[in-house]
Amino acid sequence: MQPYIHQFANFLRVHMDSISVGLVATVLMIYGAYINNYFKKITRSLPFIGRFALFILLCSAGYAFLTSQLVKLLKMFLRGQPDLPLIGIIAGAFVILAFCARSGKDV
Repeated sequence: MQPYIHQFANFLRVHMDSISVGLVATVLMIYGAYINNYFKKITRSLPFIGRFALFILLCSAGYAFLTSQLVKLLKMFLRGQPDLPLIGIIAGAFVILAFCARSGKDV
């Protein structure tokens, strides 16, 4: 059984870029509305033009920076895991995100 686990873990390591982007993108898709609402709440006292400019900055630069840094950190974390924990972490993360999306009525 161990060779199959090792082979599957190596398959996951080859596709670590896509897996990391998928996990981070799913988290941002589920919680992006909450981030936007919080940002709207803290910038409520600014004039419309200022709020609009900051929102554009958040969406264009903020989410891009956040995504790139989270993907990099997640890849570094996952690449350091042994075979069986790697498989469990990736599978568990996607299952947990599926339940989070379901409870948030995103699915």
